[in-house]
Amino acid sequence: MEARHLATIEAGDLLLSVAEQLKVPLTAIARQAELGQLTGQPSLVDAGAIRTQADAALQLVESYLLGLQLMSTQAQLDLEPVSVSSTLQDAAHALERFAKQYGVQLELHVAGKFPPVMAHAGGLRAALLSLGFALVEAQAAQDSAKPRRLTLATHHTPHGIIAGLYGDYDGLSAKQWRSALKLYGRAPQPLTAVSAGSGAGLFVADAILRSMESSLRVGHYQHQSGLAATFQPSRQLQFV
Repeated sequence: MEARHLATIEAGDLLLSVAEQLKVPLTAIARQAELGQLTGQPSLVDAGAIRTQADAALQLVESYLLGLQLMSTQAQLDLEPVSVSSTLQDAAHALERFAKQYGVQLELHVAGKFPPVMAHAGGLRAALLSLGFALVEAQAAQDSAKPRRLTLATHHTPHGIIAGLYGDYDGLSAKQWRSALKLYGRAPQPLTAVSAGSGAGLFVADAILRSMESSLRVGHYQHQSGLAATFQPSRQLQFV
């Protein structure tokens, strides 16, 4: 009973965070529609921008529903051999239009060969996309003279294979991330070092990753900071 009560509280916090985050794409869509009405010129409406924002909102909702299901049942996803490099490539491709709209350059760093890891293919993709949409928005909002750049990367460590997304986020620390995990759904800006909004995608991604015996943590890659997760190599047959 206590575990279920805790899960309900966490799910409610996550819902509030997601609802707050959805205001961003929905407002953008509403403004585009309003522009067409006020000017009487539908041609001024950017259909591509509306589609991109709608796709981002739908992805967040789909990932939230998966995270909610896992949190409410305290379930663990069935793990299987998954290629982290292929999933990162897929995520980078899916994020491309969204990043371009925000003026953020995506970089994919997958150097060398990586064995499959124990994860859940659909869950890992959903987590990376939720993380990506949130960090693209956050990178675009950074007050910096540096180019807006978000790196999707994977690399080996003695503890496993790490997959993460990294940018120029000044002041991001492990302490701030731990604090944000306690504040999401209760504070409008739980992680100010990264996002001026609710950062819902970050917490949705973490909820999904926890069901795969992993979690998000603050990480660093080539002078950038961001959020990453560690996975254990599969002991089963590796992909060819």
